[in-house]
Amino acid sequence: MNLRKDENKLIGKHVFLNGKVVADKMAQRIDYLKNNVMLVVAYSDDGWSTLLRDPNDGRLWELVYDDSSFHGAGAPSLIHLTLDNAKNKYKFK
Repeated sequence: MNLRKDENKLIGKHVFLNGKVVADKMAQRIDYLKNNVMLVVAYSDDGWSTLLRDPNDGRLWELVYDDSSFHGAGAPSLIHLTLDNAKNKYKFK
């Protein structure tokens, strides 16, 4: 379940199953990583994205929720960020 070195973007989706909206396998994996593996570094000023660090390799990842028009936000995505991009957006040292 950990992030692989060759991964740089994980895109989750919400799908309709038996009349309900549910998280697909990738969205479930992202939630697992967020809750059990990744470390929170910073939050965006608008509160809609979170900067996370993978403790296994130190890479920085941005957690965002696409399709936020859905009730309770959209499906999660994890996107690898360079240190410079992360510092510019999240204003951390």
